[in-house]
Amino acid sequence: MNNETHSPLKVTMAAVAEEAGVSRATASRVFYGSTPVAKHTRQAVYAAAERLGYVPNTMARSLAARSTDILGLLLRAPDNPAYGLLFAELQANVSAAGLQMVTVAPSRHEGAHFERQALNRLLGLRVGGMFVSTGVIRAQMLEPFLDLVPVVVVGRPESHPDIHSVSYDEDHNADLLAGAVAAAGHRSVAVVVPSAEHTVSESRRGAAMARGLTERGVRVHEVSSPTFGTLDEGGQEIVALRREGRITAAMFPSDWRLLTFLPLAQEAGLKVPDDISLTGFDGIMPGIDLLGFTTVRIPVEAAARRAVEVMRAQLEERTQPLHELLPGTLVRGRTLAAAPLPR
Repeated sequence: MNNETHSPLKVTMAAVAEEAGVSRATASRVFYGSTPVAKHTRQAVYAAAERLGYVPNTMARSLAARSTDILGLLLRAPDNPAYGLLFAELQANVSAAGLQMVTVAPSRHEGAHFERQALNRLLGLRVGGMFVSTGVIRAQMLEPFLDLVPVVVVGRPESHPDIHSVSYDEDHNADLLAGAVAAAGHRSVAVVVPSAEHTVSESRRGAAMARGLTERGVRVHEVSSPTFGTLDEGGQEIVALRREGRITAAMFPSDWRLLTFLPLAQEAGLKVPDDISLTGFDGIMPGIDLLGFTTVRIPVEAAARRAVEVMRAQLEERTQPLHELLPGTLVRGRTLAAAPLPR
């Protein structure tokens, strides 16, 4: 038992749940939910709240009582083919489940602060649950919403113990690509690792590709890319590394980034894959088969379908969060070839 005195304004639902020895979702159901909770559990939660001085949020109770069958979606950069397909698949599955969905999509240039505001707007629409599909907003910024409505993160890996997620297995997928590059004989490779401030998913992909190469004895040249989807600085660095004979391949954490690099390579007189091999990530871009990218096809359709199943179950009864990881498929295209012989 925790005998420490707390200020009511500082006590959180998570603290009450920990004190009572139950999950946050269970504690939330005791105060706000319509699903029955066992008598002894209710008593334990109320006793913990009294000890800590927790005061239930009346606004949260009002929101919970007025929630509807309309779901909210926070979507990052719908002009990105991967996010665009995810939106279409989520909409189709939500409709098939007899529910509705409203979407907010901040500009790709807007940061986590704007995405937090977008989440507040969704709550203002009295949504009954929220999908979050963005690589910018942090799990900690989602915590205030967890007591109000079910939240399911879709796409990016999530480890927060109170947040459900259905995610692409970024580490596994990145390792597939690293294995393919190493197997092609490349011993020194540039890897684009974006800032996590702009995209958590692509930053994790880049780090995982670098790790997979290193574990296979390949030298890695990490190339930073401070912005979302552009390579003005990083691209020139890759060109310079190849001209100096320091790399034979470059790996990008998205097909979009690879596509933006191609004009730089052409301008520099580099032929793909004769002079430099390239790999992307996502496998969603229209015409990618014609471009011949070596990439990983992420399971967007499966992620959307499963996310809606999880959300529908949470609307019926809030349960302990699960973190599901879905593997992708390696696509062997024409942009990856055997490493050129040393000159």
